[in-house]
Amino acid sequence: MKAVSPVREQLLEHTLVLLGTRGYNGFSYRDLAELVGVKTSSIHYYFPTKEDLALAAVQAYAANIGDSIRALDANGALKEQVEQYLALWRKNLGTSRVCLCGMLASEANSLPQNVLNAIQNFYSMHEAWITQRLERAVAEKGVKLPAPPAAYAMTILGALQSGLVSARLFGKPCRLDAASAMLRSAVTPEGSKQQATEAAAVQS
Repeated sequence: MKAVSPVREQLLEHTLVLLGTRGYNGFSYRDLAELVGVKTSSIHYYFPTKEDLALAAVQAYAANIGDSIRALDANGALKEQVEQYLALWRKNLGTSRVCLCGMLASEANSLPQNVLNAIQNFYSMHEAWITQRLERAVAEKGVKLPAPPAAYAMTILGALQSGLVSARLFGKPCRLDAASAMLRSAVTPEGSKQQATEAAAVQS
């Protein structure tokens, strides 16, 4: 097995931080070189272009999150699965970082296509996981959702991403709570009824 260069690993680690705090267009190779303590030529040796660097970082980030999601007990109680999943979203609360792919999604129009594809795959992974839990809630508990499971999963994921950004904007972790409540309520009949009642009250 080929040994992984510690310099390459450091470059990726710092890139993850830079992408998560500044976005794709918010840093240069010079910024990264200063953080790692190397020359920009060293970065080009491992990652010839910024596109290569960003793609490697997104893939590493997605793989790490994917491993965490797959480690959740697929046969466990829905409520417990959801809480474990939401804990992944709370890890960066109170820091300057948000979800890396959520951060980069706001720059979609200026991202290289392969980086954009990797981010889309990340979103699809989350949507598939949420969809499966919603489908199970409908089948096993008779939960009534406001939209088909796949469509509602997209709504919930969007709310979680927005909740993280809003939490950072206002410096209030509770900003993620409303989005978390959407998923919690969707996997229990009681939560579904309460959500419907609250929605009706808002519309009246």
